[in-house]
Amino acid sequence: MVLLGLLAITAPVAAAATGPGGTEVPGQPVISSISCALQPAGSCAPGQLLTITGSNLQSTQQVTFVGGSSVRDNVVVKIAAKAAKPTSVQVTVPSRAVSGLVRISGSIGNPANSPQPLKIVAGLPATDDASGSKKLIAGGKRQATFKYTVSAAVVSGAQVEAVRGTDGKVVRSWPLVHSGEGEVVWDGFVGKEPATSGTYLLRLNPLAAAAAKAKAGSDTQFEMLEGFFPIRGPHALASSPGQLFGGGRGHQGTDNFAACGTPLAAWTSGVIQYNAYQGAAGNYIVVQRADGQSYAYMHMRERASAKVGSKVFAGQQLGRVGDTGDAQGCHLHFELWTAPGWYKGGTPYDSLPLMKRLDKLS
Repeated sequence: MVLLGLLAITAPVAAAATGPGGTEVPGQPVISSISCALQPAGSCAPGQLLTITGSNLQSTQQVTFVGGSSVRDNVVVKIAAKAAKPTSVQVTVPSRAVSGLVRISGSIGNPANSPQPLKIVAGLPATDDASGSKKLIAGGKRQATFKYTVSAAVVSGAQVEAVRGTDGKVVRSWPLVHSGEGEVVWDGFVGKEPATSGTYLLRLNPLAAAAAKAKAGSDTQFEMLEGFFPIRGPHALASSPGQLFGGGRGHQGTDNFAACGTPLAAWTSGVIQYNAYQGAAGNYIVVQRADGQSYAYMHMRERASAKVGSKVFAGQQLGRVGDTGDAQGCHLHFELWTAPGWYKGGTPYDSLPLMKRLDKLS
């Protein structure tokens, strides 16, 4: 709702003036639109990166999220110099922001309001970056399904098996239902570990085949990958001493470079352990795996929309490559930690072998 008492009077756009020595002074700042990626126009979730577009915005020093009838409802965010450009300003929506106008103010000109209120929404639908792949990802949103019909007595040992194609090994099995329709859904995990990458087949074992029949399409082969390569665009894996694990500075991860804004996906499933900002790590997220190990993405462009305690699946978009915190150039700082997890008693280990392995599979 637009509250007249909070509207700043926006002066007409003035022609750029000429200052001392012929320096051109920017005119009155004007906001033309506000938007967040993957959201309807004028909508954004806390933690997302809001892009404010317009003209004469380079002198912006703060963004105010106007949230109610009192100035005490406003949330003010200071803007770093590199976040303000002549035609755009980028700011992370704070957790306390509520629906209302967005106002910018700075060293030149009067404050400027957005042409319409910003609608604060709960979050983003989980985006599956692996949805276009023909391969299944262990822990991914799409899972292997086997359906069958039981028409005779089921004996002990009658099972549906997940068989690995390279050596014929049965890696998982499920007992048959005793009658009627049965279904097995496999997430690609063997216990708490993802199955090794390769071709697999879900089938009835001989005892099960005597009592049941697979439905059409359920006994086809499929390729299962142990995980999903996290950087979803052109990239360069860590190579120089300063980018690698360990070294003289005790680097706990690997630095893998990609253009700012490149999507980052969860390499495997787990539960969000941390989602925060820290001066060195910038925007970071930590996911704890089923086996107690953890992995962390750092320097992300904006805070992830996933909430602490929520489940994530392999391929789910967690954020975008950025350079927040103590970072030189846009990159993913990727850490792996043994159980019981990130700063919970575990220890970091080199993530580059996994990155190379996943990169070849993607």
